[in-house]
Amino acid sequence: MKKNIVKKCLEMFTEIQENAEDYKKFYEQFSKNLKLGIHEDTANRQKLSELPRFHTSKSGEDQISFKDYIARMKEGQKSVYYITGESRASVAASPFLEGLRKRGLEVLYLVDPIDEYMVQ
Repeated sequence: MKKNIVKKCLEMFTEIQENAEDYKKFYEQFSKNLKLGIHEDTANRQKLSELPRFHTSKSGEDQISFKDYIARMKEGQKSVYYITGESRASVAASPFLEGLRKRGLEVLYLVDPIDEYMVQ
């Protein structure tokens, strides 16, 4: 029964993603739960990893998926760059980003405490 419920939920989440405004509302409410699921649910980790959205050094007020980040990586970029912190403002002002900005690299802002567990 648990497998079927999880499967239906994942299908529903995928459907909600098709409408950006609906997904934004959904994500504001359940982002921490989705990220916790990535950390704890190894069987569905791949499917769940498509759901989180992140602010980046180039996204402004918008949030992007990890898949979008990968698609926007510079040619020859082999690493994913991210920075953790308490808020978007604090990570955006970090001196650690200066070198990456000069090279034109996009950096994911991970500002929820659960983000550090999720990326492991």
